[in-house]
Amino acid sequence: MNSIIHHFVPPNHFVPPARVVSALYRLYGDLLNVEWFEEDACYEAVFYHEEMETIARFNEEGELQVSKRNLPLHMARPAIARQADMVGELMNLIEINQHGVLYYEIIARDKYLDRFFLLVQEDGTVMEKRKL
Repeated sequence: MNSIIHHFVPPNHFVPPARVVSALYRLYGDLLNVEWFEEDACYEAVFYHEEMETIARFNEEGELQVSKRNLPLHMARPAIARQADMVGELMNLIEINQHGVLYYEIIARDKYLDRFFLLVQEDGTVMEKRKL
């Protein structure tokens, strides 16, 4: 039986060039539910790796440009958790790896239930903070 979602959202049958697909599997190995998208001469794969939702963006040559992982909250590094604690409660944690440099996108909620977006370097330095 088909899901009702198929009536509203067409399935994604796009497949990038073989060198891009090969690069993905060479870097990550076994994957679940891989979906591909093309945007601005880049190829983006959304998939599950080690039970975490991951996004990997490749250029046309199959070189990884950036990856993002949706991490469980308990995996927040101390410097990142401190920044969230300064706002209130950590609600969402995304790890960004851009050419070997780690950043974190976090969403935290204050005691008034206002949510804030923070882009934080690995050492805890806040690069951007804004109310959502």
